[in-house]
Amino acid sequence: MSICEDQGFSPRITHKSVHALTIFKLVEAGLGVAIVPTSLKQGYDLKVKFIELKDIPQKTELYAVWKKGNRNPSLSHVLRLLQ
Repeated sequence: MSICEDQGFSPRITHKSVHALTIFKLVEAGLGVAIVPTSLKQGYDLKVKFIELKDIPQKTELYAVWKKGNRNPSLSHVLRLLQ
């Protein structure tokens, strides 16, 4: 919301979702626009256009959570990648 407010307007929100594919399908259907992380740009075959918002002060933090005692051998690789 603050990205829009910094540009002098408040959007009228009619649909909300935390699921990327749902968000993209709503946009694809012409029901509006969405602000999403750059990391969601890859991996979807949709008729949407991504425009990078440069020089905005808003940032987000991502967290990784896993079960203590997880024995999956991939976990250590993922944790190294995240660091």
